[in-house]
Amino acid sequence: MAAGSDTLPQTFERRGTCVPLISVPTFNHLRVREYVTSRGRLLEATIPNFSGTRRGEFAIVDWKQLPSMATLSERDSEVHARIMESRSALDLDPINVRSILQHADAAYNPDEERRRKAREQTQRDLEEQEIVRMSCIAQMTRECGVAQGDSFMARASTQSLLNLMSGKSAIADFRMEELIAKVMSHTALRAGCSVEDVRDWLEPLVGLIAPFGSVASEQETRTDGFLFRQHLRLLEFRGSLKAYATQARPEVADSAELILKVLDQTITYVSERIVRLDALLASIAGMFRQVRNSLDQLQKLRRDVAYGLDGWDDLVSIWLDAVENSHLIGGEQGMERAIGHILWHLPMIPYKELHGDAFDAQSSVERARVKLVSQMHSWQTDEMDFELQDRVERGKTKSEETGSRWEAS
Repeated sequence: MAAGSDTLPQTFERRGTCVPLISVPTFNHLRVREYVTSRGRLLEATIPNFSGTRRGEFAIVDWKQLPSMATLSERDSEVHARIMESRSALDLDPINVRSILQHADAAYNPDEERRRKAREQTQRDLEEQEIVRMSCIAQMTRECGVAQGDSFMARASTQSLLNLMSGKSAIADFRMEELIAKVMSHTALRAGCSVEDVRDWLEPLVGLIAPFGSVASEQETRTDGFLFRQHLRLLEFRGSLKAYATQARPEVADSAELILKVLDQTITYVSERIVRLDALLASIAGMFRQVRNSLDQLQKLRRDVAYGLDGWDDLVSIWLDAVENSHLIGGEQGMERAIGHILWHLPMIPYKELHGDAFDAQSSVERARVKLVSQMHSWQTDEMDFELQDRVERGKTKSEETGSRWEAS
């Protein structure tokens, strides 16, 4: 089954989550999504620009069929099996899928360097979660210090608490335990709950915040979680692409500008939610006062940001690698191939997720990028049609000379 721009998914869950299967080039950008019918739960794989479909369309197949469509590596077979074991759409969100991919890369990726990086990232995730836990305690300490007029506690930072915790003496252990007990008691009092409740609620809070990074005061440098790092890479990509677009030939510049429109929409969408997150974390005692509502808000923000960034990281890597190694990939031609690849794999935010924003990325980009290709490229070979390009340029010149209105078909 093939789908095109007239059947675009309207929510993140219907768009699905990127699950790159690296042993099959056609599967490098496929997505998985849950489809529940009266007959039960079905997992679907959506494969963009699959053989037999037109550009801009994607094939939809049963997830179970993928191994029969191509030979999967050990790494990809592990990923496929783990996805099959999922029980709900929540299991398929980008953060959970990232864990599946990371585990498979660490154990089975044929590239030794990628195995090493996956193991290092797994360890880094654990370390960052501990830092986030201490940053939450530091924030509660600052709130306690401000309320009690304790300047030392009001200036508490994550690093100062980590230094205190890493002290080797019994005195340091006692001071840390005494401080945490005081902070927990004060937070419970302000939140109108018990100390046990605060301790119980802290762990799920840390788990939800960890992908974003530490809770930092105005004087601290934020420790970035992997979602925030992806966001920063997106900003780097935008700056690099914007600079390239100003020097590129017209057709390629048009493609780059189209990518930039979708980039700007994604960056704005994610940035707005990071600002909301920071506002929410400004008072942890306030969050615990309405803990269920606060956790619901955190889960929604985490879901929105994770899905909003899903699919971009690999495209950013393709571009940054092309910029760094342009001399190895054919110079300008290689850069243009990278632009074309990114254009046809843009992870656009579904319309309903945008709540009616002015720029409807899906329909607008589908129309624009098909128009870009149809103007200058052959549908059969996907190569530049220089004869067509020459006719278009002569048509423009004639239009300017006669003053008639020219429109590209």
